Formats: sequence, C-alpha cells, structure tokens
Amino acid sequence: MDEVVLFEDEAGFTLHPKLGRMWCKKGKKNQPVVFTSSQHQKRLNVFGWVDPLTGRHSMIRCVKGNTDGFLKVLSKIQYAFTEKKIHLWVDRARWHRGERINRFFKKHANFRLHYIPAYHPELNCQEILWRTMRYEETTNVYFSSLNDLVKSVFKRSQCWKPKKVRSLCHLI
Repeated sequence: MDEVVLFEDEAGFTLHPKLGRMWCKKGKKNQPVVFTSSQHQKRLNVFGWVDPLTGRHSMIRCVKGNTDGFLKVLSKIQYAFTEKKIHLWVDRARWHRGERINRFFKKHANFRLHYIPAYHPELNCQEILWRTMRYEETTNVYFSSLNDLVKSVFKRSQCWKPKKVRSLCHLI
C-alpha cells in the first residue's frame, strides 16, 4: 500500500483588514488608506491540509475550530486517499484528541495520527500556506462582506499550482 504524508491545521480570517507595509510618497496627502467597517465579530474558519511532496492541498469551511470540524476534514482526507496509508501530522489542539477522534482512527486503519512537537508551528507545512494566504489575499484589503472574504480566500487557494505549494513547503 502506498503511503502519503499530510499536514493539517486550522485558520481563521476576519473582516478586519491585516495591515502590511507598502511604499508611498512622503507626506500626509500621500499616505495609503485601508478602509474597514470594524466588523471584527464575523469570521471565516477553515481547516486545511497539504501534501508537501506532491503539492496537493485542500481546505473546507467550518463553523469553528473544534472536534466536529476536525472529523469533517478527516473524512474528506480519507475519501481523497482511500487506497493509501495516511500519516497525518497535526498540532496539539484539544480537538485533535479525545474519544470521538480515537473512534475515527479505530474505524480507519489506514490512518496514522502524529503530533508536531509543542511550540513548533513552523514544522507544520499547512501553517506556511495560511501565512502566505494572509499575505497574498488579505493584507491591505477591505472586504465588505464575509461572503466576499470567503470567495477571495477559496479562489486564491484554487489558483495555487502544485509547484508553488511544494516551493512554499520548502521541497523544491
């Protein structure tokens, strides 16, 4: 049976713009402006996974980061890799553990769950994709609605080619 190594993580994106550095002419009249409606409570929560060797990746929207969302992404991964032994690396979030998670892994013998060492998110390739997504898609950008943010983030993810993903994971 072929094997695959995957990394999984969760992320949240809000309507509050992430401010980033940019060049502009000196002077008060030339200062860049990023609009906001101060809607901090609205949030896009996503679970994502990446195969750093092939550049294959995906993400799904969930209500929030919890056991239900994690089980949902596990099912999607299981479906995508039915004929492979899956080694999934995750952080030590509380929803990555527990009786419901144990039952899932007992039912799916081709799955192995591994934990990234505590306080080392840089070892999770999916974290790199989230950081890049925030930079490319949400820095200095105003989204008027949560729906606009959702469309933008998912469209960006779908545009990434495997070569770029492998490069972000430092495997090229």
